[in-house]
Amino acid sequence: MARLEKVDSRILVLLDADDRILEIGRQTKDEPPPLAIVPTSEFTRLVIVPKDHREVGRRQLRIEILDQIRVRLTNVNEVNGVSLESGAVLAPGKTIDVLLPTTIYRGSVGVTLEGSANLAPTVEPEEDAFFSLPAAPPAPNSANLDFASARKDRPEDSASSEPESFSDSIRRSHTNVMFERLGKLVSVLQRAASSKDFEESISRTAMEMVGLDRAAVLKRVGSTWKISALSMKFDDDDESWRPSQGLLSQVARGRRTVWGTPGADGQDIFESVISVVAMVAAPILNDAGEVVGAVYGDRRVGGGLIRSPIDKFDAMMVEIMACGVAGGWARLEQEQAALTRRIQLERFVTKEVAQQLEDEPDALLGRDADVTVLFCDIVGFSRISEQLSPAKTFQWINAVMEILSECVSATKGTLVDYIGDELIAMWGAPLPIADHASAAAESAIQMLESLQKLNEKHPLPGGELTQIGIGLNSGKVRVGNTGSIKKLKYGPLGSEVNIASRVQGATRFLRAPALITGATARQLEGKFCTRRLCSVRLKNIENPVELFELVANPGPGWSQLAKDYEIALTAWEEHKLQTTIGTLSQVVAREIYDGPTMVLLSRAVDAWSRDQHQYDPVWTLPSK
Repeated sequence: MARLEKVDSRILVLLDADDRILEIGRQTKDEPPPLAIVPTSEFTRLVIVPKDHREVGRRQLRIEILDQIRVRLTNVNEVNGVSLESGAVLAPGKTIDVLLPTTIYRGSVGVTLEGSANLAPTVEPEEDAFFSLPAAPPAPNSANLDFASARKDRPEDSASSEPESFSDSIRRSHTNVMFERLGKLVSVLQRAASSKDFEESISRTAMEMVGLDRAAVLKRVGSTWKISALSMKFDDDDESWRPSQGLLSQVARGRRTVWGTPGADGQDIFESVISVVAMVAAPILNDAGEVVGAVYGDRRVGGGLIRSPIDKFDAMMVEIMACGVAGGWARLEQEQAALTRRIQLERFVTKEVAQQLEDEPDALLGRDADVTVLFCDIVGFSRISEQLSPAKTFQWINAVMEILSECVSATKGTLVDYIGDELIAMWGAPLPIADHASAAAESAIQMLESLQKLNEKHPLPGGELTQIGIGLNSGKVRVGNTGSIKKLKYGPLGSEVNIASRVQGATRFLRAPALITGATARQLEGKFCTRRLCSVRLKNIENPVELFELVANPGPGWSQLAKDYEIALTAWEEHKLQTTIGTLSQVVAREIYDGPTMVLLSRAVDAWSRDQHQYDPVWTLPSK
């Protein structure tokens, strides 16, 4: 039976031939304290930590003894991973074969597994002529091939006072040649990993450096193997070639590099295998340690040559190439994920901003930022779309949004979303902009100026024109990914965003195409043509909001109009209705049609007709 000892900060487990399967875990309610051995009908329980030590699960790791040097580890815990000696993590539910002795870690707890003297083989030797390397190759995220260190640590390279014999000299020379080949192989892998045709490079290199007649990179799809790259030495080989299914089955089952002679297991029915005298296959693993492919090669009878069998060193070379392919595939997956993420980002922001978000993924997390938010809506969209066919409505809305989006991008804004006929954008995040209010105002001006070209290119039925309503507000919001992992939507959240939306809705009540709040107007510092229109109570917004009109193309009489309107608005707020009505009537008499003027005049006349003094100068808007 297994024996447990405490050695320094680790727990030593000496395995015994009597135990085929063991399970490591935290003490349960009815179990003795650590270090206890509790036999069960299915396996032997090893209690390594007390019940209050939450780092280790009650059921954490299952150990199956395979033979004198190997054990199979299965993480039976549903939540916590287990760290292996190689630095890789054995995820919940995953299994891996490792060599003894080995140390595994769960949090601060380390457990070393060693074989005792009476540990005998517990699996039958392979019946066929296949051989395998003792352990699975490293996964892409843990591969670390340091051949210089490996050579330095070899016993035959250590200093010795004994004179070197002739046979030792020959063996040392042969070793140097092998490591020289390995060094060349590493160089090939480094070049191949950065090339587009790295799979073809690997198959050619395997054929040339290992002395194979055929070499292939295979992808595993379910239970089948598909050829991704194939190199052949003889001209009479063709596309009918198929790899040995028996060899590949052993590779997939054991996750190890296997080599030998074909047909021993009776699974090879392809004619292309009959002439083969030796073959080898090394597994390609993903980050989870799963077999997703293989580097495969064989030597065949042909060309008048006597073919030698494949040896262990050849198998090691092929396994290293498989590690290179694993790294290449992992790189391609990362590049594809990055490309997908960038395409998502570039739908909403400029390429420069998308690059920054890719370089700084934490920027997608929520943070506070000073921004200016813009909402833009098509006036009368429902009425117009009823007059158009669905196809023409689709074409029209796409044309409008394309032009509006270009105005946002031209001023380094961030497209947040499209909701029906509405566009949402912001300035100041993810890249901070010192003058974000001016940038947003410039974008709004460009949107208004683009309408003439849009109406010329996309005329509407009955001579109707495409018109828009724009609302702007500035303030502190929370910015980040307001969508999900599967569907990214980078944007703002907060009351300032709600105000911007309500301000856009107010454009139809004030008959002004572009409105900004006082918070935005104060930041513009007179750079744009604006005039104060009124103070309003917006739906679900507690405090009154001061609204200004943002004017795109002020005419020659704009300055006088703005002055007259300000006089009338001040009188309105001071309850001087006679001055308000008189001033605005003079504007109308000059045959100037101005939406905000007509709205304020109507409100003043209505207040005069009811009660000259009992009215609220702050307008409570009837809806959003």
